[in-house]
Amino acid sequence: MTPGKRAWLALALVLLEGILFSATAGAATAGTAKPRGGLMAGTGQASIDPPPAQFPIRNNTDSPLVAVHDSLHARALVLQQGDSKAIVAVADAIMLPDDFCEQAVAEIAAATGAPRDHVLLSATHAHTVPWSMDNGYATVVLDGIMSAVAQAQQQLEPVRVGVGEGRAYINMNRDELRDGAFMLGQDPEGPSDKAVRVVGFFRADGSPKAIFSNYAVHAVSLYSSDTAGAHAAMVSADIPGVVNRFVDEHYAAQHAQSFWTSGAAGDQNPILMSYHAEPASDGAVVPSDMRTAGFTITQRLGQALALEIIRVAGRLQARDVDAPLRAAQSVIECPTKQDPSRKQGVRVSYIGIGPVDLLGISGEVTALMDQHLRARAQLARPLLTLTLANGYSGYLPDEAMYERGSTFEVSQTDFAAGCLEESIVAAAQRLLKRAAR
Repeated sequence: MTPGKRAWLALALVLLEGILFSATAGAATAGTAKPRGGLMAGTGQASIDPPPAQFPIRNNTDSPLVAVHDSLHARALVLQQGDSKAIVAVADAIMLPDDFCEQAVAEIAAATGAPRDHVLLSATHAHTVPWSMDNGYATVVLDGIMSAVAQAQQQLEPVRVGVGEGRAYINMNRDELRDGAFMLGQDPEGPSDKAVRVVGFFRADGSPKAIFSNYAVHAVSLYSSDTAGAHAAMVSADIPGVVNRFVDEHYAAQHAQSFWTSGAAGDQNPILMSYHAEPASDGAVVPSDMRTAGFTITQRLGQALALEIIRVAGRLQARDVDAPLRAAQSVIECPTKQDPSRKQGVRVSYIGIGPVDLLGISGEVTALMDQHLRARAQLARPLLTLTLANGYSGYLPDEAMYERGSTFEVSQTDFAAGCLEESIVAAAQRLLKRAAR
């Protein structure tokens, strides 16, 4: 679809949503006081399922995806404070490549009037989805994001904001050292963040408009599993999809929308996976595949996380937002392993919303790097770290991981040791300090 056709489609959706929304908004807000701060929020979502003609979909050497088990979505949160706008969009994609983000941000900025640095795009990093934007799938995802943004623009209403934190135990450090070498397994003593960070956007009557959550776990509970029979798998949004569906259903009467985002999950896997490696008594690593039972595992893990999100959301103290929306971006560059004279970039994005800060990093951040970032930044407000945001820079190991040895993340990253952590943490510090002033 061309940008011109996409713009007309977005306009048509806006007009349709406006008709539907105007018929119900009065009843929802009648007799309630408007929040004093002036922050407005709108939400929207659209399917980004691959069309039937694209099946079977091959992701490297994994079993091909042959059908959709549960739908993929793009979700958009549009915020407006006076003349200032900020947009956060989250897609059930393994990643959003740099060139895709450049196009998407440009179209969102043109459609909403928001500055480009006020747009934050993030992938949930589900692995049972198309890994490539080829074969027309980029258009499917972009159309979904634009449709979600158009809906959100038309559903703006006054909100208050509350921020809180809970705990969930469905993740674990995955860099297991066995017989002198690292494997993707479980290291219960390795760095791991159990915090469930939640931001609630509440209408004047106290009902939730949007529940925004952040947790550090790879969306791979179904990865490599033959969930559609021998040598075949099904499309799924994995744990993030379960979380969003469960939270949406819990708040269905209030018409609230869930936004799950990936935290510093670069070295964090679910505690249970449908396809996993089990050490045998002789020390050999034996793979095991639970196949369709993997959907039950994923459902239970996602529900456990969703229940904690709901518990935290239920005790949030919402308050008016008087401070203007704040946003900034920075790109750091570090040498590559293959050619130290060549540098590769990582984008660090910041959006401040009243009492909470969102920090987007365009790669897979490790738990220890995020821990160091939080300690160094001396945070004035709660911080959510959104990874795979505004592009994709691959794995971003912390400096201690390079020193530890050839973990999966170190073996897969394009970056040489000695630059990444210091540069990313310093860039985050600068953005957060500038916002605080």
